[in-house]
Amino acid sequence: MKNIQRWVCKIVLVIAASSPVLAQKTTFRLSQADSLYDKKQYTQSLDQYREILAQHEYTPAMLLKMAFVEEGLNHPGKALYYLNLYYLASSDKSALDKMQELATKFNLDGYETSDSDLALSFYHDYHQDISLTLGAVVLFCLALVLFWRSKGKRSIAAGTVAFFLLALMIVHVNLGEKIFTGIIGEPNTYLLDGPSAGASVVSIVGEGHKFEIVGKVDVWYKVRWNDHTVFVKDHSLLPVRL
Repeated sequence: MKNIQRWVCKIVLVIAASSPVLAQKTTFRLSQADSLYDKKQYTQSLDQYREILAQHEYTPAMLLKMAFVEEGLNHPGKALYYLNLYYLASSDKSALDKMQELATKFNLDGYETSDSDLALSFYHDYHQDISLTLGAVVLFCLALVLFWRSKGKRSIAAGTVAFFLLALMIVHVNLGEKIFTGIIGEPNTYLLDGPSAGASVVSIVGEGHKFEIVGKVDVWYKVRWNDHTVFVKDHSLLPVRL
């Protein structure tokens, strides 16, 4: 436990300067939660952090502390969930090592690092940069088209490139919103073969397993599990999104 806490404290100091700007009210609540954490009143601080996150506000340091507390409470699913959020917020590669450590310890699926996983991780890490780059190139091509038209000429190549990149950007923006994962946050979670309480049970899994979310039907998440499509009740799955 002491080694984990030292790991948390070390990283918190590194990322403190890069924390997002929060509203004044949230900053005050975060200060209160941090004070409780520093006094080792971990469960009380966790309650405060959860309320802040519910308002879609956070700092990387806060997410890391939440992961530490959940691990101390022996909640691997929630610990891994907050570690994943921390990684999304900070791109700190050491979080991947910590996630792999916990996944190995509790024999959890979904944390294998394949080439496709690395590519997806890179895509998520630089999603905004890719969006800005595509947008800039599209604007440049459109400006080039307008320039040539002002000269009484046509630029089919620039127009074609601009149209292609605009279509690519639309797909990229929409795809980035849909590709994400979820972590089982409850013990003895049922995986069903359909989006209904009356569907057949495919398996019963413990907390911490990570699945790719491919859709949602009413209150059921549609996920990929061992090359099969199964359904999980939404309250049992924690979508990894900020």
